[in-house]
Amino acid sequence: MGFNDTIAAVSTPRGKGGIAVIRISGDDTREIASRVFRPCGKCTVNDAPVRRALYGTITSPGGDVLDTGILVIYEAPHSYTGEDMAELSCHGGVYVTGAVLSAVFEAGAVQAQPGEFTRRAFTNGKMSLTEAEAVGLLLDADTEEKMKLSSSAQRGSLKNELKRISDELYGVLSSLYAAIDYPDEDIQDSGESGLADAVISVERQIRDLLGTYKRGRAVADGVKCVICGRPNAGKSSLYNRISRSDDAIVTDVAGTTRDILRDTVSFGGITLRLSDTAGLRDASDKVEKIGVQRAVSEIESAELILAVFDSGAPLDEYDKKMIKSYPGVPRVAVINKTDLGRAMEKADIELISASHDKTVYLSCETGEGMDALETAVRELFDSEKLNLSSDAVIWDARQKASLEKALSLIGQVEKSLETGAYIDAVCTVCEEALGVLLETDGRGVTDEIVNNIFARFCVGK
Repeated sequence: MGFNDTIAAVSTPRGKGGIAVIRISGDDTREIASRVFRPCGKCTVNDAPVRRALYGTITSPGGDVLDTGILVIYEAPHSYTGEDMAELSCHGGVYVTGAVLSAVFEAGAVQAQPGEFTRRAFTNGKMSLTEAEAVGLLLDADTEEKMKLSSSAQRGSLKNELKRISDELYGVLSSLYAAIDYPDEDIQDSGESGLADAVISVERQIRDLLGTYKRGRAVADGVKCVICGRPNAGKSSLYNRISRSDDAIVTDVAGTTRDILRDTVSFGGITLRLSDTAGLRDASDKVEKIGVQRAVSEIESAELILAVFDSGAPLDEYDKKMIKSYPGVPRVAVINKTDLGRAMEKADIELISASHDKTVYLSCETGEGMDALETAVRELFDSEKLNLSSDAVIWDARQKASLEKALSLIGQVEKSLETGAYIDAVCTVCEEALGVLLETDGRGVTDEIVNNIFARFCVGK
């Protein structure tokens, strides 16, 4: 990637809209913008004030009028990328947007690669790697929780927590350096005890941060949640309740659901990738039989199971077969139709309770019990323990892997101090731990990792 080039791309979604924004970034920004934009009045692009909207005519470098629009100039380092930058707004038709972008290319800019604007911001020190990852997460946000998580990380909650831990580890390393440089100043007794306490503190903080991954991933990637059960247990009614829709057909005819319905929703403080499946039974109908096969396949790949049971019907062989087929994932038993006033056999309730992490009684007809179901999901994914708007939370497998490696190395440091290992050896492991910790937020991270992260971004961001 040539950071000496001045890049350009459309930063708004492709399609018909009120406006489109073409972003330009690099040393030649003003010169390129001056070739395609003529401000109204006496001002020129080259002497235009920064951060001021200029109205004018957008032309090709040859002088053909393409549109009218707005130009805003930003100067380094006070821009998104940390470079000279401009945002050119035109009308949002597909053809006119393409024509304006082509004019910018003809004027000397080159096509930006996916995520290149944000990568330049990271390279120029405008944001940390975790803040850059949060930008990508925000672009993909389709639930309130995901927006809160990404916004918090963008504001530096995770970066600041990593810095606090790194600073404390720097303190340990400084003491170790001092022990090497001044061997006559023994660090035994109280000094060694203080070092051990500091190492234990760092270890605890890393472990606490790793503990946020379960919910962070559940919010960022979503949890594959499968609603399953026998026909007419109320699966489709539950799907409609959770998704707040009427997408699933609900009747008293068994086997109504033939295919899998899907939706992405916020529920219990996490993102659910929700699936409604066909009722489990020996189907004679060819189409329903395919639906049952797909339901079984969904259960096998589930990350959260909501198993629905009719409160007034005894468990049958299909219920018991379903219970035995669960993968090793969190599961909630939903005993439905409580509004009908019927009671399940005690032995069946005991079997259900023993086979599920949580048991909830509800009525999909009235909605009573939905709060209890949401609480059950919150508890399974530790949602009640974290404030996504302010707490430091990790959500990416890369972040988790770096912290796990740092934790392992810190454990070695602690053990070495306990056994009285040579200070030089302890110092080497501590340095490695600090390096891994810094990599988590992009300091010293490899180009390969950076390339993989920004390749996930859209062009224009």
